[in-house]
Amino acid sequence: MKLLILDSTAEAQTRCAKRIEQFSRTDIEMLDLRVKLVDEKDFSDKLHEADVLIIGSGVGENGVVLARQASTMVPWLRILMFVSVEAYGGGAFRAAYAAGVRKVFPDTALHVDLLQELIAISAEFKKEGRTKEGRVITVTHAKGGVGCTSVVAALGEVCSVYNRRTLLVDLDVETRDLCRALNVNGAQAKLVANWVNGTSEITRESVEEAVIPISSEAGVLMPPNKMAESIDLVCHADGMSIIERLVEISRVLNDVVIFDTAGRLGPATGALLRCSDVVLIVLDDSVLGRTAVDLYLTYVKMLVGDTDRIVFLVNPFAGADYSPKQIAAELEPLHHLGEGAWKLPPLPNDPRAASWPASGSTLYGMGSKMTRAVLERIAGDLGLIQESQLINEGLRSIAIPQSLQEEYGQKASTNWLSKLMGK
Repeated sequence: MKLLILDSTAEAQTRCAKRIEQFSRTDIEMLDLRVKLVDEKDFSDKLHEADVLIIGSGVGENGVVLARQASTMVPWLRILMFVSVEAYGGGAFRAAYAAGVRKVFPDTALHVDLLQELIAISAEFKKEGRTKEGRVITVTHAKGGVGCTSVVAALGEVCSVYNRRTLLVDLDVETRDLCRALNVNGAQAKLVANWVNGTSEITRESVEEAVIPISSEAGVLMPPNKMAESIDLVCHADGMSIIERLVEISRVLNDVVIFDTAGRLGPATGALLRCSDVVLIVLDDSVLGRTAVDLYLTYVKMLVGDTDRIVFLVNPFAGADYSPKQIAAELEPLHHLGEGAWKLPPLPNDPRAASWPASGSTLYGMGSKMTRAVLERIAGDLGLIQESQLINEGLRSIAIPQSLQEEYGQKASTNWLSKLMGK
């Protein structure tokens, strides 16, 4: 958020800026605050570069005139104003509000009053799409071996191909499957361990330093390099604040953040489930897979709270014959998650799925044309990429399986994917 501080003198501008300096580093980074100081002569040239104009009390009664001028020039600008205690007591805020000022503060106001207003403005900007806020997806499972790590890596490559700055976070603290599969290793894991043991603070700079790039648009964050810190991160209550802080900073730095939890439940992953935009549960259609999800949901629904954020991705087990629609029919009477939880198409069976780890690519890069198209569709449905003409053409151009040609006929090119999805 770009702040423009306007006051009569450099000293007055600095005095106003000191209120911002009293904010915690966490708040400054979360709001992504950038401050410029201007006087009355130069402020109009800088208005279009700002998100918020803060008018200091040094300009006196001219503040209302300046506010009205700014509001006319840049109607979407948010304007805050400080006035002297005497002016505030005399009702100066009445004229200020008429001039387009959002909030008037007396000079004696605490810095936290300004902070609260900036947080409220930031929330409005996010709703309007004016402020960058990365989408956070937590990928988890009820039973191992369903392809969670393959899904995380593949979605990461989809987002990277679509020029979305992407962070993949490996929380598999024991075996680090995601890191090993992507050939990611480095001293950066020590930086993560230092967050856990309190040696260093989680800041924007330290997060950027800890990320290991795997492409121009994507990077990976490793688990701590020591087992003690790894276990503390996912199992100790202190891990909650670390994960929440990591999510806040990662949203600012990236378009997409994907966490691989390896199915672990603990204080940190519980906090992660609560603050994620989507909780993606990968499951297979075997008997053990379906019954495991039934039990898993008993705990996860309480952690997530807003169950509208739960979405399932079915990775069919070879030889099984259950569509997402059939699995939903089994689970919905007990869990009542709604149709939105089952909106994703299942992953197609792809022989190349077992060969992507350590190849330098992912299931998306190595998979069949159908696999790539379905992964793009999944990324679009999860809000990770914008569905474009390229994606839609990709879906239509997939060869129709012979069995579905017989059922739907040669003109079934727009219908067979619905059959694949169990509709």
